[in-house]
Amino acid sequence: MRLVFGIDPEKGNWRDRSRNDAIQQAIKHISKSFEFLYDVLKLAISRSDAIDNCFDRLVQLKGKFEKVNQIEDTGFSYWYETTKRHFSLHITPLSIADKFGGYVDESTASWIFTSATVSVDDKFEHYTNQLGIQDARTLLLDSPFDYQKQALFCVPRYFPEPNDKAAVGAITELALELITASRGRAFLLFTSHRVMSLVAQRLEDKTPLPILVQGTTSKRLLLDKFTKLKHAVLLGTGSFWEGVDVRGDTLSLVMIDKLPFASPDDPLLQARIEDCKRKGLDPFPEVQIPQAVITLKQGVGRLIRDVTDRGVLVICDPRLVTRGYGEVFYEVCQICEELSDTDYVVEFLESL
Repeated sequence: MRLVFGIDPEKGNWRDRSRNDAIQQAIKHISKSFEFLYDVLKLAISRSDAIDNCFDRLVQLKGKFEKVNQIEDTGFSYWYETTKRHFSLHITPLSIADKFGGYVDESTASWIFTSATVSVDDKFEHYTNQLGIQDARTLLLDSPFDYQKQALFCVPRYFPEPNDKAAVGAITELALELITASRGRAFLLFTSHRVMSLVAQRLEDKTPLPILVQGTTSKRLLLDKFTKLKHAVLLGTGSFWEGVDVRGDTLSLVMIDKLPFASPDDPLLQARIEDCKRKGLDPFPEVQIPQAVITLKQGVGRLIRDVTDRGVLVICDPRLVTRGYGEVFYEVCQICEELSDTDYVVEFLESL
């Protein structure tokens, strides 16, 4: 079934994709295989623990596969995702607020939710509304890090818009200048695999520094290699925006290609936008901006991980200063001293 999808990794709406003739044939083939295995294993139940375990796993998989193909059910987003070797099918509820909020209300326990990236514009409504929590005591604590002294924040002057064909070349040239100044020790974070691959190819031809690219090996091995090499450049998307903790002088530069709005093709986003419109609300400020702000916070948070860390954050997206909504994102980055002069950034990196 994986071979029926395109070669390149993709994500999309399973309701739409599953109607494809080739996909339908693959679904029928898998269903027949499940039925055949079920009939054979059922005859051998209780002969051994191994057979019983196989039967239990088969029943679970068979049931999940049937459920994920019942695409007419409402209130859910049906979506798929492929990697180079695998495919996965998902059912995601559009909202857990009613169920989870009810569970919290019925519980006699105290609940504590804590994260560095929960608030949006210093408010928690986006998070509490998603969880169906109506009455919550909230507390926003300042960071223990002195970002004004430890870090610089740069939005390069006269940079092309993200949808401009010149953007990839501009990102590559700036990255080359900055990673040379920092002698590697850099994370380049992207919002798409395509742009990441294009920049990686161009950098590999122009710098002797080790270039590590997401997808060439596991995330853990890439991070281990990055730490051991000390002067490497790691290019990543999605999973490298969060849950990565590199402390000390191994990481001094984080470059982000653009504001991390979710892809308009994302099926879960599409479903939430439709749901928001049905409620008479504008999905851009209600859904898309809060989600992007939280993602940006996670990416920005990769730079300073300890009180002694120092470094530079660069966001190659002029919309931060040219669009009205940029102000919400700008507040995420105002923790650092802000400038647009890349020459000063180079000097700062060379001094570290």
